[in-house]
Formats: sequence, C-alpha cells, structure tokens
Amino acid sequence: MLGFIKKYPLYLFLLPVFFVLHGFVENWGFIDPYEALLLLGSYLGMALVITLFSYIFFKSWTKASLVTTFWMSFFFFFGAIHEFLKTTPALAFLSRYSILLGTALVLLILLFIFLKRTSKPFNKFSVYLNALFLIYILTDTGIGIYKSITQKDEGLSVYTFTQENKQKPCDTCAKPNIYFLLFDEYAGSTSLKEEYNFDNDLDSFLIQQEFQIQRHSNSNYNFTPFSMSSILNMSYIDGIKNINRISAEDYSNTTLLIRDNEVIKYLDMQGYEIINYSVFDLAGNPSMVEQSFLPLKTKLISDRTLFAQMNKDIGWLLMTKIPFKWFDKNYYFRHRDNNIEFHEKITALSESHPKKPFFVYGHFYMPHSPYFYNKKGELKSQELVMTEYKSNPAPAYLEYLIYTNTKIKSLLASIRKNDPKAVVILMSDHGYRNRELQNKKAFFRNLNAVYFPDHQTSMFYDSITGVNQFRLVFNKMFNANYPLLKDSSYFLVDKKGDGN
Repeated sequence: MLGFIKKYPLYLFLLPVFFVLHGFVENWGFIDPYEALLLLGSYLGMALVITLFSYIFFKSWTKASLVTTFWMSFFFFFGAIHEFLKTTPALAFLSRYSILLGTALVLLILLFIFLKRTSKPFNKFSVYLNALFLIYILTDTGIGIYKSITQKDEGLSVYTFTQENKQKPCDTCAKPNIYFLLFDEYAGSTSLKEEYNFDNDLDSFLIQQEFQIQRHSNSNYNFTPFSMSSILNMSYIDGIKNINRISAEDYSNTTLLIRDNEVIKYLDMQGYEIINYSVFDLAGNPSMVEQSFLPLKTKLISDRTLFAQMNKDIGWLLMTKIPFKWFDKNYYFRHRDNNIEFHEKITALSESHPKKPFFVYGHFYMPHSPYFYNKKGELKSQELVMTEYKSNPAPAYLEYLIYTNTKIKSLLASIRKNDPKAVVILMSDHGYRNRELQNKKAFFRNLNAVYFPDHQTSMFYDSITGVNQFRLVFNKMFNANYPLLKDSSYFLVDKKGDGN
C-alpha cells in the first residue's frame, strides 16, 4: 500500500473525494448520498479531462496531475478564499474578481513554465499530497460515522404549541377549497404610500372582490425561508444562533421546518388534499420546479466553487458583456417560467371539481427581482433585467409590482368565478427590502388580504403577523382553539450579506 502511495499521484482524485465528502459530512442529513456521488462523479470526470489535456503538453503524468490539482484546488476552494478576503478589512481589496482571477492566472502560467523546464520527479511532494488527503478523508469519514450514530436533533425548531392544543377533525364544519397565494417581497400598500408615494390600485380591486385587507400587517422575519417557516408553522423559530450572521445551515434547517410544517399536518387531519405549486418541498408533495435562492442539497457543496460564485456574483455582468449562451441560461430566469407555470396550474385547478377539498400553496417569485417586465407587460432585455437585479432600483420594483398586479387580478378573478365558495389567502413573505431605505421596518410590511364566502372576517385584525395568520384561519373554519401569539418581527442579517 505504501509503495502504491509513493508511486502514483492519487491526490488528483483524492482531492475531489475530500471536497465532496467534507461538504457531505459538514451538512449531514441535508444531502442525499446518491446526489453527492453524482456530484463527485462530475468532479472526477473534470479532473480526468484536465489531466489528459495537460499530459499532451507535459508528457508526464506527475506534472499533469500537479497542474490539474492546482486548478482544481482553486476551483473548489475559491468560495472560502473569496469570503475570507471579503471579511478581512486589510485584505478586502484583494477580493475583487479582477485581482483574484488575474493572480490565479499568473500563478498558473508560472507553474506551467516551471514544470515545463524542470526535470524533478516530485516523488516526495506526491507522497505528501497523497498522505495529506488520505488523512483528511479518514478524518471526515470518522466524523460522518459519529454523526450517523449520534444523529443529533435538527438545528432549528418551532415552539411546541401543538402539545398544548390537541386538535381533532371537525366533522360538522364546511370544508371549502383553500388557496394560499404567496407573492414574494410584495410590500403592503401603506408602506408603498409612505415610502414611495405609490398608490396601489390592487386595494380597490380586492375590496371589489370582497376581500378584507390587513393594511398594517407585518412579517415575522425579513428573509423568505424564515418567514415561510413562521407562517406555515404558526410559530416563531427556536435555535437561531446569531440573527446577525444567518448561515447556510440555518437556511437548510428552515427548509426542514417548511417541509414538515404544522399547517399541512392540520389540514391533512381535516381531510384536505395538499397541492404544492411553490419553490419549497412539502412532506409528500415535493416542489415541481427547481429553485435557486436557497442552499439546498448538493448546492450546499457546489455553491462554494469558482463557477458557482462567479455566476452568483458577476454572472449578470458577464452576460451583458460576453455573448456566451452559458450565461443566457442563468438560473434566475427560471423564476419567470415558474411564475407562468404556477399561474396556469392554479387557474386550471380552480376549474376542476375534485371530490376531496384541497389546499393549494402557490408561491410566486414576484414582484421580487429579477424584474422581467415593465408596467405595460413588455419583456425587458436580459441585459437590463440582470443590471437591475444587482442594483435593485425602486422604480423598477414599482413597475414590476404594477405588472404583478395584473397577474394577481387575473388569478383572483378566475378563482372567484370558477370556485366562488373557496377561501383565498393572499399574502407576501415580507416587504420590499430596498437597501437604500433607512426605515428597516418597511422590510416587514407585507401584503395581507383574506376572502371568506361568508364575509365574516372581523377577527383578522389590522396589525396581524404571519404566526397568527393560520391560527385565525383554523379557528374560524374548524373551531380550533389556537391562542394568538404576540406579534413580533426579527431583523436577520445574512452571513454573506445577501439573503432572500
């Protein structure tokens, strides 16, 4: 075995194994082993291709392996290097892509020249790298085995109010279909007027359609996964270690809370079919679309790599400067297709007449950026869409909100016409988070309106927050006895400064 380690540059393949294994163990329980193996396979294939190409240049497997290892190391650990430089004040200027990528390119060229001219066999260095990565892999394997045995509890949880409220099915209650329509980052009309002097005509339409509007409603959190966790679990979140440094693990834990949320458990008990037209997985009802704004599954690993970081940070800029089709497929544009598909499917659902009552959760990524359309419904150029995505100007948001209103009106009109006895809950997860806005309270001021066929909605008070939304819905519809919680909002700060 020792001779094998000395003779061959195993580090070439041990490096991808270590990178994937370390990410898999670090995010234990969040990544499917099969998907991790597929990711590993793609990285091993990439390493092999680069090595074969380098061999043509060097005519030496050792030198080809060293060059490939340098490139793959930079590719794998770019995210860690970039974040370290950005968060270190004295070195922050080095985090610029022009400097970081330029330095890496110069080093790669120098390494090429050095290896081309030298006749050294690099046997000792190969042994060192082989031993180093084997030690790392064995260490992570041991940690993985330990985690599989101890199987610690999830990092986040919700207040255990269900232990104090034993709910039972209501056999005498009417059970109309329930439409839960969530429009991401839609600011409440009061906030729009106060902050931007914008008169929202959606209000008059909702009143005409006999909705009750909660004009001073607020979200409990300013990031989507946390807000949706509180809404769908009718509770606040326990276990956030530092609200000023929300981590990828925190995001992933919220997806577990959303997947097994209390709302769908309660409605399932009441005999409802759960229909999921959202970007989140629900228990027994996985999301039908690929979403990109949460670090889920293998993205917890791959999001650290060079290409993923570039696509996230400057992919929009490259797309506007370089006519490469690769950038045309930027994943942000998938939201546009998802919005269209959800609208069509919910409209079709309202025209159907299933025997079993249903609860449909539709999550539309609008008027959240990217702002694909202007107020006239005209599709913007990709260059303009991605430029506005990074700058997030208020005029572009307000124009897209006007376009969003046309879609909301169309969808609600179809539901009211096709399914007049249905309950409709129209909300947003949080308000408009304009970075230039000094009043951070506006980040929480959300859209909130409800429709009930009997028009008895007085219990929905004006300053309600997400944790109490479904408590009141269930208390009204099924005679539940959920007590109301104190309405509070918590300002979260993303570790990397972005958030959703």
